[in-house]
Amino acid sequence: MDGFMQAARVQSVHSILYCIIASVSLALCLCACGNEEDERRDRRRVDVVTSASPGHDSSLLTISHAGLKNPACFSCHEDVHLGGFTNGQCVTCHGSNGAPHRGEGHHNANCRSCHQGVHTNLEFYADQDCTACHKYEPGITCPVTEDYDVVVIGAGGGGLSAAATLAKAGMNVVVIEKNYRVGGYMTRFHRGDYSFEASLHALNKISLDNADDSKGTKALYELGLADSIQLVRADPMYRAIFPDITIDVPADIEKYEELLKNTFPAEAGNIEALFQEMDNVVMIVNAVTGLASGFNWGDLLTLIIHPGASIRTLLYINSPLKKMVERYIQDQKVIGIWEQLVFYLGIGPKDLQALYFLIMWNSYHNSGFYYVIGGSQAISDALAKKIVEHGGKIKLNTLATKIVIENGKATQVRTENDACFNARYVVSNANAPDTLLKMIGEEHLPVDYVEQLRKMEIGAATFQVFLGVDHDYRSYFPKTHEIFVNETFDQDESYQYTKEAVLEKVPLVITNYTVVDPTTAPEGKNTIVMTTYLPYSWQNTWHWKQGYKEYTEIKDEVGQVLVRRAEKVLPGLSENVEWMEFGSPVTNYAYCLNPEGAVYGWAHTPQQGTFNRLSMQTPIENVVLAGAWTYPGGGQAPVIQSGGIAASMILGKEK
Repeated sequence: MDGFMQAARVQSVHSILYCIIASVSLALCLCACGNEEDERRDRRRVDVVTSASPGHDSSLLTISHAGLKNPACFSCHEDVHLGGFTNGQCVTCHGSNGAPHRGEGHHNANCRSCHQGVHTNLEFYADQDCTACHKYEPGITCPVTEDYDVVVIGAGGGGLSAAATLAKAGMNVVVIEKNYRVGGYMTRFHRGDYSFEASLHALNKISLDNADDSKGTKALYELGLADSIQLVRADPMYRAIFPDITIDVPADIEKYEELLKNTFPAEAGNIEALFQEMDNVVMIVNAVTGLASGFNWGDLLTLIIHPGASIRTLLYINSPLKKMVERYIQDQKVIGIWEQLVFYLGIGPKDLQALYFLIMWNSYHNSGFYYVIGGSQAISDALAKKIVEHGGKIKLNTLATKIVIENGKATQVRTENDACFNARYVVSNANAPDTLLKMIGEEHLPVDYVEQLRKMEIGAATFQVFLGVDHDYRSYFPKTHEIFVNETFDQDESYQYTKEAVLEKVPLVITNYTVVDPTTAPEGKNTIVMTTYLPYSWQNTWHWKQGYKEYTEIKDEVGQVLVRRAEKVLPGLSENVEWMEFGSPVTNYAYCLNPEGAVYGWAHTPQQGTFNRLSMQTPIENVVLAGAWTYPGGGQAPVIQSGGIAASMILGKEK
């Protein structure tokens, strides 16, 4: 808790240097599920499953459905999604199949207490599955009202972290989540014998470990989760493939520096200077975070005797990465290789805040590049377990629609056709634009604040291909699970390809999760995911309005291009595919409701990164934000930290 309180105190006085303490582990994110389509390729059955697209009319069941009001979906659809869902989860994509509404007076809790003999032969998780199908009759205002100290909107990493921290502190907390499971983008899904990670590529260990001192992010450690999270270290961190060179990047900074100097001897001096600057950033970070936790002459002296490093670190807040790197390196090949991790942020170096990249780069190389056994879902589930253990509640299949404001304060959170929750505080882990402009309403916000929101730039959206392959490709991954494929050394050019959807040239990350987590696939088989970025608005929003068939066809077209490209790295890949599923920017929006399918919230530009991020404290006194759209930014470790800080702000208000 001390780490959270420290972070909250420093942010509350708007200390510019505090933004350096974020221990960032950026990851890509996505939520996906799908419909089935059978194909024959080389005498092999390939199940091509694209996202079922919640909200699309063609995916919703109607009265013409032959099994109307039959809750046993898998009695007819036995092989759909290969067991990736339970009956009660089908409603997320396909609607409630004629399930009757509840009338006024029916409460949320303990459905079985009155309906003991209902659906007893099915695998339902009362009472979350009950409320998924049986909503209240339309038009009933607050048929049920419950009272809490804090309502947390959204069960992503930020919401779960905030709720766990608050529940542990003794507050009465409820988390309301629109989906059938916790996690948001921090989730894993299953198709048959394959388990697919939706977002996690790697975490830095300091997010989980107690570390040697008081510096850095310890969100999960402080919540008591360190013992329940099993880490696997990747070294090399990743393999990077460029037009005329392939490089395996060591996790150790000194080894990485030597590798670059030996590969590019003409730039050896400049490379040494660049890596020295990385040391300087770490030095200033440690000094500032040390002072934030309590006055220390040694840390103060560090800042005084290194004014140049202190000032430069401060300037990196408002500077693009490209400008910073070109002060040290001239060779575009060296620059492109060193900047490889910009892929994790979905933005080119000329537009990316230098400080955010430097924090991420240092966090991986100083704290390690780790994967969590069980994926990001293991973290989400562990956080959810802590919430319940400390007396908190989690209500799934419950979409927040309105934050009631009275006399300048939030008094209640209302949900779509469901219960209302009175609260003294609200933490929103939902996206910031919807939270502020729709749930709160701009009529309750200052005019200049609304204008600022409307001008802010939304970040990138991902396109992913999920493959279950009947072949072991682990030998193609050099003790790491990640391969970056670049068609150019210019990372800004790569990012431009994503904005223009040049499919043959967009940067591509190929991740073999079976390398670090053998439980993801049967022995001798692999779970492989390919990730790139593409615009939400591309091809008239992916032909969304033209129809489901047109939408799935364009995703299949894009996915097949990426598979063919990956086959240059993994020979015979397409011939060994048993299961294939696509997730588009529209999929992101459908499951997580982030505008334009954004996976990092606002773009990490100098104007919107770290200290310049949208403030966690909203103009409404008892409403705070958590997650990627606010401080410190996008990525799994940052959003978990953000939730902890949000909780500490509330606990500070209580005192």
